[in-house]
Amino acid sequence: MSITEKRKHPRVETHKLLSYVYKDDSGNPIKEGTGKTINISKGGILIETHNFFEWEDKLLMGIHMEDDLIRVNGKVVYCNADDSGMFRTGIQFLEPNEKILSFVISLMKTYL
Repeated sequence: MSITEKRKHPRVETHKLLSYVYKDDSGNPIKEGTGKTINISKGGILIETHNFFEWEDKLLMGIHMEDDLIRVNGKVVYCNADDSGMFRTGIQFLEPNEKILSFVISLMKTYL
């Protein structure tokens, strides 16, 4: 029996530093922190942090790619604790970002 891939975009493994800010509906910062990326696609990113996030929380992330800091908004689609007590959070990008798309395409050409 085969498993059907449900993802719209292929993911590429990447380990980059990131910073994030979670704001409430009024724009007030609730959580800030750092973490790392696990994998990325054209549509989203999997990150690892010390903080738990709720479904549909919105984050502003700064992802350190090459010699640039790319800012992108995303929405949490899931968050799970791993065996080490860290949280792995799947985030859907809320708007297209040309720098992220270029980065993902270059990774896909290299690794896929």
